[in-house]
Amino acid sequence: MRGRLLLGLGRGFAAAALWMAGMAMVSAAAQRCEAPASMRAQLADHPTADTFADLGIALANDQQYGCAARAFAESLRMKPDSANVAFMFGTSLFFSGDAADAVAPLQAAEQMASWNLKTHLILAGVFDQLHRFDEAKTEWKAALALDPESEEALDGLSEELVLDGEFRPAIVLLENPRAARQRDATQSLNLGLAYAGTGGADQAIAALEDGLNTSPDSLAIANELADVLVQAGRTNEAEEVFGLARARHPADLDTALHCLRVLIGNDAAKAKTEGQDLLHAFPQSWEVLYLNGVVAIQDGDAAQARSYLSQSIALKPENALSHSLMGLVLAQMHDLAGAQLELERAIALGDHSPEVQENLERVRQQRGGDHR
Repeated sequence: MRGRLLLGLGRGFAAAALWMAGMAMVSAAAQRCEAPASMRAQLADHPTADTFADLGIALANDQQYGCAARAFAESLRMKPDSANVAFMFGTSLFFSGDAADAVAPLQAAEQMASWNLKTHLILAGVFDQLHRFDEAKTEWKAALALDPESEEALDGLSEELVLDGEFRPAIVLLENPRAARQRDATQSLNLGLAYAGTGGADQAIAALEDGLNTSPDSLAIANELADVLVQAGRTNEAEEVFGLARARHPADLDTALHCLRVLIGNDAAKAKTEGQDLLHAFPQSWEVLYLNGVVAIQDGDAAQARSYLSQSIALKPENALSHSLMGLVLAQMHDLAGAQLELERAIALGDHSPEVQENLERVRQQRGGDHR
């Protein structure tokens, strides 16, 4: 644990003098810590554990979390049995970016006051950030034992269950009677993902539609609902969902790209129109250019595909798929040397798919051997 946060601060005036004088207490991030002017008199006159706790609260309220942690640490040194200060110490460490060191004081706070819902919630978030997911689940469950309606705990636990492929436990968790609450966007999304994970497309669609009706601005729900609708063969409905989402979020490139990918696989004519619209809206997006290259190939226009892909590669030369596709286009245009070069670049950049290997071998054979 980060016991050295105390930095040798002693009891009483010697500790307070550092704050009174406004001296720098420098951390790894070179953060300067000063007591608020309103507290300097208190710190000068034999400060107590409560005084340092109040200082920590003032600093935390000012979002000086690293400085607040130092104040709470001194308070705990003087009065180590305070669950509330241990909680605030751990929380300040967490918010300052020090998740690993936050665990010990939060666990101490939990042992002293296991009834405190906030401690379980913060500790779950800490474990989640540290990728200690089983421990995060334990804390989310402890929180729900205290408050079965806790949105944060339901959000966190359902997400952990879905990510771990525990779809049926997630469904049981989220389908419990909800007399006092309505699912929030995260819970609706996780319920839809859980049903989709069990193969229950109809239930997934129903859960996601219900979620989108409740949270119409949720792009995550809209995108997942569109995916499930496509998988269920209901492409027209998926396009309607994308249309509504894009109308609400016209500047969201990720959803626009998702829509275009779906159209490429299901409606070539609409994909061409959508691709041109995106080019006008996002002319400097390498991925918009790349996908328009895909559309051009589907349309049989190799020259146009080469133009789009050249621009895409200029914007993001490290994208292996762009080089793979450019190799295919150049082979169609009988530029075998250029095709070989692009396919080899794609492999060097990490595209080891059977298709690119086969295309490269075919080009080499057409060239009469390896001309690297």
